[in-house]
Amino acid sequence: MEIAELRERFVPAIEEILNQCRITDDFVDKEMFQVYIATIWGNAVLEPERSGIGEDDLSSLHDFLNEEISRVVGVGCTVTSCYEFIVSKRGEESLERQKTSSRHKEFLHYFARLILQQEQV
Repeated sequence: MEIAELRERFVPAIEEILNQCRITDDFVDKEMFQVYIATIWGNAVLEPERSGIGEDDLSSLHDFLNEEISRVVGVGCTVTSCYEFIVSKRGEESLERQKTSSRHKEFLHYFARLILQQEQV
């Protein structure tokens, strides 16, 4: 699937996430956005078909998510940096502030370990 097709398919979900993370019209909770995106990526990797994509589309989805993260969080921010944030002290505090369930935290930390170990190789 081309990135343009993925963009068309996933932009409504990204817009919904942005609305959930919006504090004011001009301000988005970037920490919450990163948690949502990390969750989307983890779910897509585990069960791509539930996201309406094939396993071979994951690379394009990754590129699309990186574009969106960079646009919202800041230039150079990526899926990987979302997981780096999640395992940081500030990320842990943010998960507590967001009242993230222990199961959800475990899920995020599991993927953080996988992704961050892969980055070190």
